[in-house]
Amino acid sequence: MKHRPNPLVSRKLAAIFGGAIALASVALVVPLLPLDQQIREGDIAPRTLAASHGAQYTSDATTAGARDLAAQRVPDVPLPLDTSILDRFLDQVRGIRVRADLSAQQKLDQLATLQGVPGLSLAGRTALLALDAARFDGLQQRADSAVTDIMSRGPQKADLPQRVDEYLAQPGRLPDTTTANEITALREVLKTFTTANYQVDTAATQRKRDEARANVSPIVKTYTRGQVIVGEGDRINAEAIEALRATGVVKGGFDLYDVAGGTIVAVGLGLVLAVYTWQFQPFPRPAVRRMALVGIALIACLAAVRLTFPAVTPDSDHHFFVFALPVAAAAMITAAFADLTFAVVVAAAVGLFAAFVGATLPQLAGASFTDAIEALELAAAYTASGLAGAVAVHRAERLSRYALAGLLASMAGGATMLAFWLISAPHANSELGWLALAAASNGFGSAVAALGALVLLAMVLGVTTRLQLMELAQAEHPLLRRLQDEAPGTYHHSMMVGALAERGAAQIGADALIARAGSYYHDIGKLARPGHYIENMLDGAQNPHELLTPVQSAGVIRDHVSDGLEVARRYRLPGVIRDLIPQHHGTRLVSYFYRRAVQAGGAVDPQPFRYAGPKPQTREAAVVMLADSCEAVVRASQGGGTPEIDQLVDAVFAERLAEGQLDECDITLRELQALAASFKATLRAVYHPRVAYPDPTPEELAGLARGEIPTHV
Repeated sequence: MKHRPNPLVSRKLAAIFGGAIALASVALVVPLLPLDQQIREGDIAPRTLAASHGAQYTSDATTAGARDLAAQRVPDVPLPLDTSILDRFLDQVRGIRVRADLSAQQKLDQLATLQGVPGLSLAGRTALLALDAARFDGLQQRADSAVTDIMSRGPQKADLPQRVDEYLAQPGRLPDTTTANEITALREVLKTFTTANYQVDTAATQRKRDEARANVSPIVKTYTRGQVIVGEGDRINAEAIEALRATGVVKGGFDLYDVAGGTIVAVGLGLVLAVYTWQFQPFPRPAVRRMALVGIALIACLAAVRLTFPAVTPDSDHHFFVFALPVAAAAMITAAFADLTFAVVVAAAVGLFAAFVGATLPQLAGASFTDAIEALELAAAYTASGLAGAVAVHRAERLSRYALAGLLASMAGGATMLAFWLISAPHANSELGWLALAAASNGFGSAVAALGALVLLAMVLGVTTRLQLMELAQAEHPLLRRLQDEAPGTYHHSMMVGALAERGAAQIGADALIARAGSYYHDIGKLARPGHYIENMLDGAQNPHELLTPVQSAGVIRDHVSDGLEVARRYRLPGVIRDLIPQHHGTRLVSYFYRRAVQAGGAVDPQPFRYAGPKPQTREAAVVMLADSCEAVVRASQGGGTPEIDQLVDAVFAERLAEGQLDECDITLRELQALAASFKATLRAVYHPRVAYPDPTPEELAGLARGEIPTHV
């Protein structure tokens, strides 16, 4: 026996395992894109955001806003109006006025179609026709002067009607003798003409606005540490984003310190798992595929946290959505495919790292958590639910254990959350319903995810599950049925070996289910020639080995190993069971025929009499080897008494140790002592002495002859 002589997980493999987890974890905690993309104008602040440190800076956003405001205040610069258009219009009006061949209505209609002042109102046209010639000439002179005066003040287009009214309302603008028709006609002409012919001088306007922008000095803003920048529920604008960056609340682009810190933590996670994997060898065969399955599950859970966190945090309404994520699935899956101790490590690592992911999310001011204790609560709840689920799932042989795992994980996570809820303030009783719902979602969701991984991932990666082993251990399995029909002696021997191995493996902490299932199939190669094995020979039948030489007989016996591997391949038995077929004989001699050959005289080469091996590589394989040998020798001795059984068992154990058959498996002398004691107890119970019944009395024989049934035995 050696301490981890051929480790299933080498240093290189452990390094690859830890490195892959570290690399994937780095991507979860180091922002791959600049932080600016996480904050947008118009977002609502999840909580009150205050300056992390004091800062004085030139606010580009505020300065730009002030300059834009100054430019907006600069009015449009209009192009000079061409008064000749107004003169031509009024000349056309004069021509229509003097036409005697037109009725009043026809004159009104023609005035409406004139160019220059389109859209002249009916009141304005009526007033123009009502003026006498002298007053019309005076109106034309006043209109030219009014247009020049109004437009010289640079009005906006929307202001022109008001400017016209203001102009006409000024004292002294019109003679006292001006009639109402003259005022109406002049007002309508001025309003319509100035509005219709108003044009902006875009070049001059832009120059004026550029000058206004240039005249605004850069604005310097100052924040002190703790000063509120954005209140909870306020809409975030460009100035707030700039202030948040300047005061260290959020950071744009990459921060080397953040990258370095996240990388160290991620590498630390991978290093811990790699060192543990190498040092304690928690993965049984096939180790590589089991490691891949556990690694996928672990990274998937952490990635789910990373992707879901921004949508469910901060939890200002106390709905506990972040606690509902099925993070406990990582520990449950690990417990199903590796040692429980490693599942404990994974539960703690995932809980802590998930909290770290939440605390370092590249979003508003670490807004994942509303207070510092929330990160601790998350780590504790995730870890507690993972531990409880892992304990329930480890070596689970029935689906009901996964339901139990979901219940225990929910209770553990819920109890942890309740403890933190009780010490928090303020809290409302209405939150307890959400708390229970989140705990149940984590627990039962994790159990469902673990069961899904058990079925789907294990199938894809070719990893044997305990549910598969339970199916193999059922007497209704087709191969066991065949063994029972074609080789009944071998079948009953295998069942007895299974009983010995299961109890013995449980005594030393080995996998009892693997030992039992492996025992059932360890001799299936005897199906090829069942009559060549003593346990299947009928009384009085000729022993076929009497016609063979010792070497030939040894070859037949040895072939049951290779034949067994072929049968296992055809029936698609999992690798963990196939491995026990050659290992249960190791490299031992077929001693019976080897000794016969020696007795026949001459030098005998032991190699044709030796099994190909390998020697037992696991404790389960060692248990099956020893159980097989002990059952065979005790059966061959016809049971015997307790002292003889104990001596036979001790002799088998001593012989296997002397042969070096246990040198390549990690089993200790203390475990061998416990295993021997277990075998002895089981074999004594099977082959215990029985009471010899006396012969029937004459009265019993006479009663039977008369057809009477005895009333006593």
